[in-house]
Amino acid sequence: MARDRRLSILLLAASLVAALSPLPAAAAKTDVIVLKNGDRVTGEVKQLARGYLTYKTDDMGTLDVEWDNVAQITAKTSFEVDDLQGGIYIGTLQPGPDEGQLMVVGLVGSQTILMADVVRIQRLGDSFWGGVDGSIDAGLSYTSSNELSSLDIFADIVFKRPSYQVSASLASTLTRQPEVEDTRRNDLTLNFLQRFPERWLAFAVGELEQNRALGIEVRASVAGGGGRFVVQTPHDELLLGLGLSLNREIPVDEPQTNNVELVLPMRYVRFSYDYPKIDIQVGFATFVGLNDWGRVRAELDLRLKRELLRDFSASLIGWESYDSRPPSPDAPNHDYGLTFTLGWTY
Repeated sequence: MARDRRLSILLLAASLVAALSPLPAAAAKTDVIVLKNGDRVTGEVKQLARGYLTYKTDDMGTLDVEWDNVAQITAKTSFEVDDLQGGIYIGTLQPGPDEGQLMVVGLVGSQTILMADVVRIQRLGDSFWGGVDGSIDAGLSYTSSNELSSLDIFADIVFKRPSYQVSASLASTLTRQPEVEDTRRNDLTLNFLQRFPERWLAFAVGELEQNRALGIEVRASVAGGGGRFVVQTPHDELLLGLGLSLNREIPVDEPQTNNVELVLPMRYVRFSYDYPKIDIQVGFATFVGLNDWGRVRAELDLRLKRELLRDFSASLIGWESYDSRPPSPDAPNHDYGLTFTLGWTY
């Protein structure tokens, strides 16, 4: 009898725990968006980035909805919301009191924002993989008359969390021709970016480079500094920064050196979310020598990407490296390239 009583108590306790436990991750999605044409869609808001609201549904899979087509959002999970003025707000999402408004309801109050001013929404507490984006592009060319072949690979991955992001990128070019020394250009970069209110930011960068055309066998560098998004809209971003870079260069034919440089980075991104999606990215960084006064380096990267099919694209990628005083005396001051690639975004 006592044993049956203990068993009953255990079963009752287990039932209470199950009843009070949070619903599993597979529970029905309850966020609601209302489109400007009146359609209501139930699902799960993931993020707003580059003018697209990523929305996961049970019946239609994951949708990318143009932000201009969204009239209302209701979501009970907490989000981080950024606006054009550089404000950062945390809370659940509700329709505002007037048409075209979004209300962010936090623990200590609510904030009403014009939906046209919202540039970014990030879901809090999302899984690791839910915050990961990336792409891979590759191009191959061959000329039979001189047996010149070239292989280009570009890859990047970005891990986004509220207020900060970590990214890694790889750019590799190999050119080969009989009886001519192979030309290699490799660049592996790890970036950390911390965002603050009013569009201010701090950054840290670690980089490994190889560019034998400019006489660089290996250049290892770390840099850090701050900056600001001077332009941030649903279609454009312009970032300007200022920082300090420390590097160690191992030239092809000269002794290694250590350098301290002032770095001035700039990045511009323009994106269009009408089909076909088109992204334009321009990155430019100037390095001014502090212990090697008079030496100036510059790095330019350009990417024009056009959507072919969902998650597949064609890109035109260009780059140029300039060094006013290359570490190898016989090396040229400029090195540049332009390539066409096919890519996959995940």
